[in-house]
Amino acid sequence: MALLDLINISKSYESQMILNEIDFSINEGERIAIIGKNGGGKSTLMKIINGTLEVDSGRRIVQKNLKVEMLDQTPRFEENKSVKEAIEDELKELKDAKSRYEEVLKKLESDFENETLLKEQESLVNFLDTHKAWNLDDKVERVLQEFDLKEFENRQVNLLSGGEQRRVTLAGLIT
Repeated sequence: MALLDLINISKSYESQMILNEIDFSINEGERIAIIGKNGGGKSTLMKIINGTLEVDSGRRIVQKNLKVEMLDQTPRFEENKSVKEAIEDELKELKDAKSRYEEVLKKLESDFENETLLKEQESLVNFLDTHKAWNLDDKVERVLQEFDLKEFENRQVNLLSGGEQRRVTLAGLIT
């Protein structure tokens, strides 16, 4: 089953055709590499895949709840941010959901039959379960270990090598 399909996609910039009636699929469990010469449309294709660029023609079909991320070719981090802080910054959506969940629980203590709050609570539980976000500190620690960044966790991310910075960026995408 395809997670993502591009069907008969075309994209041009001004008079230059970049992608001409291409078909592309990503299936569950597949690993892909996009290789090509400079100006060949690799970044354009990735932007279409992740939904940040509209096509001129064709269709993009994405399985429900699929999130496609793109690793920035030149990572940029705030000054004086540690590796751990940079990864934690990528968890904002999860942190916000967990905070909102706690707020909803507090409100339900005094209004435990409120249907709107109960539905929101259910939605938040599903979101947090799906992202395994109940213990964000453990999640950050696991990512630091898995990406071999533990020894750098307190170093300023801007002082790392380019490859190490890309690992931090990738770790942030995956959290």
